[in-house]
Amino acid sequence: MLLTKFKIKGHSMGTLLKENQSVLVSSLPFIFFKPRIRDVVIFKFNNKFYIKRIMKKKGDKYFLRGDNRRDSLDSKKIGWVDKKDIIGKVIFKISN
Repeated sequence: MLLTKFKIKGHSMGTLLKENQSVLVSSLPFIFFKPRIRDVVIFKFNNKFYIKRIMKKKGDKYFLRGDNRRDSLDSKKIGWVDKKDIIGKVIFKISN
């Protein structure tokens, strides 16, 4: 995936990203570098796409959470994600 547009649903990313705002995501950065702590990424979990921030790393597993901890209930269900499930990095947010 060179470049894909995603629309934000929900409030889990707090003030960084707002509901209905769009972001551009690319897998290209992860061809050259491994995902890093603090990266905002799109990943697939149970056939749904989520956007979260990488908080911790352990081998090829990443712990992801939303910036808005009060409204990031799905983070508690998801927790650790394999690198293979990370689709790409948010590289640009589009203002609405």
